[in-house]
Formats: sequence, structure tokens, C-alpha cells
Amino acid sequence: MSDTATPRPESAQLACPECGTLITYYDVEGSEYYACASCHAYFKYSGESKPKVLGNYKSVPPPELGLLPIGTTGTLAGQPCRVVGLVERAELARNGKLQYRWLEYQIYQPVTDDYAQLAVFKGHWTVIRPAKQTFKVKSPSTRHARVEVSGETYKIYNRYQSRVVWAVGEFDWNIEGDDQLRFAEYISPPTMLIQERNKDRETWYRAEHIEPRAVAAAFNVKPGDMPAQDGVGAVQPDAVRATIPALTLLTGLALGLLLLAQVLLINRHPPTTLLSENLQVVADTAAAPGTGRVLVSPSFTLGHQAALEIDLTATLSNQWLELPVSLVNEQTGQGFEFTKNIEFYSGVESGENWSEGSRDADAVLAQVPAGRYHLNFYPFTEAGPAAPAIVVRVVADPALWSNFFVVFCLLLLYPLYQYIRRASHETQRWNESDYGPINA
Repeated sequence: MSDTATPRPESAQLACPECGTLITYYDVEGSEYYACASCHAYFKYSGESKPKVLGNYKSVPPPELGLLPIGTTGTLAGQPCRVVGLVERAELARNGKLQYRWLEYQIYQPVTDDYAQLAVFKGHWTVIRPAKQTFKVKSPSTRHARVEVSGETYKIYNRYQSRVVWAVGEFDWNIEGDDQLRFAEYISPPTMLIQERNKDRETWYRAEHIEPRAVAAAFNVKPGDMPAQDGVGAVQPDAVRATIPALTLLTGLALGLLLLAQVLLINRHPPTTLLSENLQVVADTAAAPGTGRVLVSPSFTLGHQAALEIDLTATLSNQWLELPVSLVNEQTGQGFEFTKNIEFYSGVESGENWSEGSRDADAVLAQVPAGRYHLNFYPFTEAGPAAPAIVVRVVADPALWSNFFVVFCLLLLYPLYQYIRRASHETQRWNESDYGPINA
């Protein structure tokens, strides 16, 4: 007769020593500590004849707490698992009060006989497992404490002590003993390293972010039943960050193509000066004071349809000049009109030279047809000061960098928006920490 291994039982039951309620537990060989959901007694039982009551929780789970009830089965990281315990913890503030409460589901994986904690804080979930190694903390006593692992830097995010508010289910360690521990969290999203210390030992855990929809799928929960997220989780990945390399590359290519197109356009039709002339304003004595006679420029020829840039410089000295201008096609009579107001004032005040305004002005006329042209000027200035002279220069196919810079800025709008989103994400993340740059 061959020996046959006794199969491990999937579950067992024991009676609560306080109220007699039957408690089903699933890690039959490993669990030693239990919390009764009926009377909230916390007791130890490890096969001895009588369980030992260690205390009773004054705080109790809310009635609506039922997202992952004790006994719920699922699949986590490809392994079948079961929810066997649930704890609400809170951070102990310096004044002795409890703050920042969160839930930790005790997840048992019977195939591997391993445990994990599934923690949720403000709708953000992490899976916590033993790191099975220790890490060296650099500058441990400062706000810049960090852990270097394989080229990654984990920055200090939080230091605290915690307390158990209430618990239900089974546990393979004394959860009340955690009150004597101090914790430090170091983050490099989507991963967190958790240092657990007391005067005798140091243990490390690794926590990984998990999306709510993945938790819902793992335990067959309706996505709509998952708690809403508030803010940004400590190790919640930034969705924008993954797109930054591709976005940077595409933006760089687009800007490069834009610059190339501008250079090719300039080289195809380089700027050509068609007219450069000095014109003297002469007062029209028959008209109102300040009115100048009509000035007519020499003729010039535009060989193809193009943009024209008309640059004007007036020899003004503490006066203004209103200058209507008409570009006239001598063959068709078609005209292009615009008006420029030019003024320039200067002087000395308290020993300091000052000036305001400008003697220069320019205008760009787009898509001017080929032909022979001249310019008509209708100057009007204030009476009294000497009549100014006007230097006019007409350039065909000017390098219109203004259009280039408009498109340049438009191409940068989306990357800038993504940068702002990323900065906002990190700001919200560190709002929950006393060690972030915004709290420095």
C-alpha cells in the first residue's frame, strides 16, 4: 500500500470565543489571528484547545462595506486568490489623533501559499508584497532621503506610524503588533518601496500601482461599484509621461519641416528690392495747414505675383505724420491702399535723454499681381515744424517670418498643454506628501 499525501483543506471553521459566531478561515495551517465580524473580538488561535481573546475593536466596519467580502475569490497576477481579511488602518498624527484612513485587503494565494495586501486610499489601489531583500537608504534623516535601485531613484514620500481601526477575517501575523512599527515610503511611480522598522528588525515591501478596472476584473466586480478616485495616487502613473518621447520626436520633426519649408520658400523667390527712393514732403499752400502735396514715386516692375513689403522711414523731429499710401497698377488701374501714422518725440528731462514713438513703419501687401506700379503718398502733418522727408523701399517676396512664428507657436500648443497636464499631475501627487518640492 503506497503512502498518499493528505490534501490541504480549503477551509475550516472555528467559533468566536466571545459570541460563538462561526468564522470560516482559509489558510488552515498558517492563520493564527482572527477578527470576528459580529462582535469585533480580536483573538489568537493556533490549534490550542481554547482561543485567547486579545481585545475588542470599538470602531466597526460600516454596513455598506462589501466591495470584496471575506471569501471572495479572484485571480491576481495570474494566480488564483481569495480575500481572507480586511483591515482599516489610519496614520497616527503627532497629537495622537488618527488621520488618512485606508483599507488593506488580505489576499491569500493557496497555490503558492503566499500573501499580498491590496490597499486602497482615496480610490487608488496598490498591491503590496514582501520585497525579499533590504535596501540602503541615502541621507535617511533628511527630507531628501532616497533609495537607489538599478539606476532608479525612489524618493521619500511619507514617514508614519499606523493604528488598526478595525479588522475582520484571518491573518498570519499579529496585526496589532504593527503599532510598534515605523514606516517610510519611497516612490518611483508606479512602484513604492515600504520600509518597516522597529528597534529589532527591518523589513521591506514592494507596492505596485494597479488600476481600479484591473481590480474589478480580478474579483468580478462591476467597474461602476469601485470607489471614485480623489486626486492623484502616490504611485499612480502619469498617462502623459509615456507619450512624451513620441510627442517630443513628432514636434521636433514638425518644427524641422516648418523651418525647411520656410528656407525653401525664401530660396525659391529671394527678396528683391524694386524701389528705394527719398521723397520730400512739400506743403500744399492751397490746402489746409499741414497738408502736403501728393508725392508720386518712380515706377517699378513686379515680374510675378508676389507679396510686397513697403518700408517707410520719415525724418520726424517732435512731430507726427499721417500718411495714406496707394499702390497703383499703371496698366489696369487697380489700387492697393493703406494708411500709416508715424510719430517721434524726444528730449531731455532731469539730465536724462528720452524718446517715444518711431520714425519707421512698414506694410505688407499679399498676392499683388505682376505689372508695372508706382506709389502715391498723401502726407498730412502738424503745421509749424519743418516738412519731413520720406525714405521708401519696396521689396518683393520678403521673408515673412511672422507667418512662420505663428505656425511655430501653434505647433507648440499641444506639447505645452501636455506639459501642463504632467506638471499638474505631479503637483497633485506631492500635495499628499510632506517631502515634495512644493513643501520644500
